[in-house]
Amino acid sequence: MTLKERFLYAIQTGELGETSETGTYVNLRDFKAYFSDIDSDYINSFMPASVIETGQQSPTHNRFLFRVSKGLYKVHPDVLRSRISGLR
Repeated sequence: MTLKERFLYAIQTGELGETSETGTYVNLRDFKAYFSDIDSDYINSFMPASVIETGQQSPTHNRFLFRVSKGLYKVHPDVLRSRISGLR
């Protein structure tokens, strides 16, 4: 299972992130703690590298987060919807 798959699974099961009326948010500090089993520097770059480029609204395979503020990211809702659909 890729880190992206593990990340989305953890969000969908409620083990990571917080969901509100405005979306699902993940704190970088919580992300690093949850994935503490990963020893490489990839853990530090995964979320920043997954941010959707400025001006874009649609997620891609590699970019599916919005940076809300330093260390806080919002998961694009279409990524979660498509994952749920794929599990059925």
